[in-house]
Amino acid sequence: MNVFAFAWRRLRRGWRSGELLIVMLALIIAVAATGTVHLFSERVRLAIGEQSGDTLGADLVYRARDPLPASLQASIDALGLHGTATTLFSSVVFAGDNSALASVKAVGSGYPLRGAITLAAAPFEDGHAAHGVPAPGEAWADARLWQDLQLQPGAELQLGRLHLKLRGVITDEPGKGAGFDDLAPRLLINADDLAASGLLGVGSRAQYELGVSGARDALARLRAEPLADGVKLTTPQDARPELRNSTRSAGQFLDIAVLAATLLACAAVALSARQYGEKLRDEIALLKCLGARRGFLTRALLLQLLLLGLAAGAAGALLAYGAQELLARALGDLLKLDLPPPPLLPLLEAAGLGLLLLLGFAAPPMLAARNTPPLRVFQRSESGSTATRAITLIAMATAAALLWLATGDVRLAGWVLAGAGGALLALASCAWLLVRLLTPLRRAAGGGGFAWRFGLGNIARRRGATIAQVTALGLALLALLLVSVVREDLLSSWQKKLPPDTPNQFLINVQTEELDALKSFFAAHGYADLQLWPMARGRLIALNGKPVTADSFPDPETQRWINRDFNLSWSTTLNPDNRITQGRWWGEAGRGKPLLSADAYAIERLNLKLGDTMTLDFAGEQQTFTVSSFRTVDWDSFKPNFFLLAPPGAVSDLVPRQYLTSFYLPHEQRALLRQLVTQFPNVTVLDIDALMAQVRGIVDRIVRAVEFIFAFTLAAGLAVLLATIEGTRSERVRETALLRTLGAGTGLIARGLIAEYAVIGALAGGVAAIAAQTLAWVLAANVFHIAYGPRPLLWLIGTASGAVVVCGLGWLSLRSTLRTPPNTVLRQS
Repeated sequence: MNVFAFAWRRLRRGWRSGELLIVMLALIIAVAATGTVHLFSERVRLAIGEQSGDTLGADLVYRARDPLPASLQASIDALGLHGTATTLFSSVVFAGDNSALASVKAVGSGYPLRGAITLAAAPFEDGHAAHGVPAPGEAWADARLWQDLQLQPGAELQLGRLHLKLRGVITDEPGKGAGFDDLAPRLLINADDLAASGLLGVGSRAQYELGVSGARDALARLRAEPLADGVKLTTPQDARPELRNSTRSAGQFLDIAVLAATLLACAAVALSARQYGEKLRDEIALLKCLGARRGFLTRALLLQLLLLGLAAGAAGALLAYGAQELLARALGDLLKLDLPPPPLLPLLEAAGLGLLLLLGFAAPPMLAARNTPPLRVFQRSESGSTATRAITLIAMATAAALLWLATGDVRLAGWVLAGAGGALLALASCAWLLVRLLTPLRRAAGGGGFAWRFGLGNIARRRGATIAQVTALGLALLALLLVSVVREDLLSSWQKKLPPDTPNQFLINVQTEELDALKSFFAAHGYADLQLWPMARGRLIALNGKPVTADSFPDPETQRWINRDFNLSWSTTLNPDNRITQGRWWGEAGRGKPLLSADAYAIERLNLKLGDTMTLDFAGEQQTFTVSSFRTVDWDSFKPNFFLLAPPGAVSDLVPRQYLTSFYLPHEQRALLRQLVTQFPNVTVLDIDALMAQVRGIVDRIVRAVEFIFAFTLAAGLAVLLATIEGTRSERVRETALLRTLGAGTGLIARGLIAEYAVIGALAGGVAAIAAQTLAWVLAANVFHIAYGPRPLLWLIGTASGAVVVCGLGWLSLRSTLRTPPNTVLRQS
C-alpha cells in the first residue's frame, strides 16, 4: 500500500507539473492511432469480404456429391442464418433437332443470397437484374447455350421428360466459374421441376450445394463446426483466385498503415520516455539519500507505469472509437460500402499494444534511472549506468512483437522491421558523422552568419541528444514517407495490374482449319495483332515412370485436381505474366524437345522436382516429358495461361488440339460477338465482362479505403512528430532563458533554433526518404510482386519536407518561450 500510495502521488504530481504529459500524450496518440486504424480497417475488411460474397452468391457454400446432411440445415436454422439449396448436374438439352450438353442448375426461392442474376432478352445485349428465379415450367440459359442450340426467345426446350419455355439470357450469374474447367453452358431451372425431369435417379452424378448468408458471428460459429465426410466448404476468396489475390493485397496495404502508425508510436514514446528518465535521476538520487531502497523504487516505478498505461489506454481507446465512427460516417457513402458495426476486440488489442509499447519503450529508460548514485544530489555528474545496450535490445524486441501483433503477418512485419532497423542505423550513422563535422563550429562566433553557426554549434554540443533526436525524427518521417510512397506508388502500380483494356472476352474451341478465317475476321475489325494459343488436354497417368491415380495422393484437393485433364500449350516465348523461378527457359533451342515448364500450383500438388518425368495421355496418344523449369503465373491477369508449357513440336501432330485467345471488347462494340458466333458457330465465347466489373469495383473500393486510412495515419504521424519535438522542449526552454539572460536577442536565438531544426529535419528527412523508397521497393518485389522503380524526386521532397516540418513544429513548441521573461522561465525551472 505504501508503494501504491507513493506511485499514485508521483503520478498526480508528475501530471500537474507536466513531466508525464509528454509520455501520456504520446501513448494516447499511439493507442488512438493504432486503434482507429485497426477498427476502421477491420470494418472495411469485413465489408469488402461481405461484398465479395456477391461473386459466389452467398457468404459460404457447402458442396457434396451426395445430398447434404440434414444436420447442416439444422445448424443453419439454429444459428439464425439463411440457406438456399441448389443442385447441379450435366445433361443433354434438346431444342427441336438440335442438342447440346449443358450444366443444369436447379434453384429454389431466395437464390442467390448475395448478388443478383442478370438477364437479357437476347444474347450479347444489355441485361437487368432478375427478380426471383425461373418460374416452374420456365428456364433461363446463357448465351453459349443459345448459340449451340440456335435458340429464339420463347423456344421450347426438353430436359429429360421435362418441357420448358425459354424466358431469358443469363448474362451474369453469381458463383459461375470463369475458368476453362467450367465450359458447359448454363441452364437454370426451378427446383420444383427437378423431380419431373427424371434425371436424378439412382447412380446419377450431381453436385449438391447449400449457400448460406447471415450475421458474421453466426457464420464464424458455423464455419467452426466440423465438416461431414465428403462435404467441402467454399468461401468467396476460395471460389475466385483473382478475388483472393486482390483481397490479400488489400489486407497487406491496410497492414502497412497499421505498421506505420505503430512505428510512429514507438518513436514518440521512446524519445519522450528517455527525456523523462533523465529528469527522474535527480529525484531518484534524493530518494536514495532519504533511505529509499532499490526494490521499493522498482515497484513504485512499474506501478506508476501501469497506472499511466491504463489511463492512457482507456483515453486512447475512447478516442479511437469516436474517431473511427466519425471517419466511417464521413467516408461510408464515398466508399460505397455498407460498413458493419465496429467490433470491440480491436480496441482491446490497441490498449494491450499500448501497454506493451509502454513497458518496452518507457520502462527501460525509467528503470535505468534507479542506478543513479546519491552523489548526484551534490554533484550533477553523468555517473550511473543507463544500460543503453539493454534498453536498445528491449526496444528492438518490443518493436518486433508490436509489428507482429499489429498485423499477424510475420513476413510483412519482418520486411518493415528490417527496413526500419536499417534506417535507424543509417540515421544514427549520418547523425554521428554530421556531429563530427560540426564540432569545429562550437566556438565559432561573430560575423553575419552568427545565428547559423550558433544553431550548428548547438547540434555539435549535444552529441548524444542530437543523434537520438535525429534517429527518432527520421523513424517518424520514414513512417510518414512510407505511407506516402505506398499510397502514391504501390497502390497505383497495383491498380495498373488491371488496366481498362484488360481482356474481357475469351474464345475457345477454335479449330485448326478455322485459324486463317478467324484471323482475317478480327483483322477486318481492328484486331490485326490477335494472338492465338494452341492447347491440348491430357490426363496425367505416370510420374517418373510410375502409374498414378487419384489414390496416389493423400491430399483431397490434389485428388480432385488429378482427376481432371491438364491444359497444355507450347511456345518459344514466355508471357510477361509468367516468371521462371528454377531451371531455364528453352527459347528457340527447345523446339521439338520433350520438355515441360510447370506452374507453382502443379509443383505444390504433385511435389515435382526438376528432372522429373510426366507421362500424359492425350485421347489415347501417350507422351512422356521431362520437367526442365518451374514458373510462377499471374493468374489474375485475365490472360490465357497454362499449368504446363512445352516447346513447339514436342506434342505429336496426332494429338487433338484447339486454339484459344483473349481480347478486350469495348461495351459499345458488343454487336461484334453476334457477328462472330454467326460466322463461326463452333467457336465458344466466354464473356467475363461482368466478372471484370466485379473485380475492378472491389479493387477501386479497396484503394479508396486504403487511401483514407493512410490519410488518417498521416495525420496521426504529424501529431506524434509534434510529441517528439516536445520531448526536448524543457531542455531548450532552459537554454533559451539562459541565453537571453546573457544578452542574446530573441531574433538571434530564434534564427539559431530554426537553423538547428532545419539541419536536423533535412538530415532525418533525406535519409528517411531513401529508406522509405528502398523499403517500398523491397515490399513491391517480395510481398506485392509488382514493378517499382527509383523516384529521385522523393529524396529532394523528403529532405525539404523534413526541414520544413521540423522547423514548423519546433517553432510552435518554443515561440511562447521566446516571449516569456527569462527570470520567469528560470524560476519555473
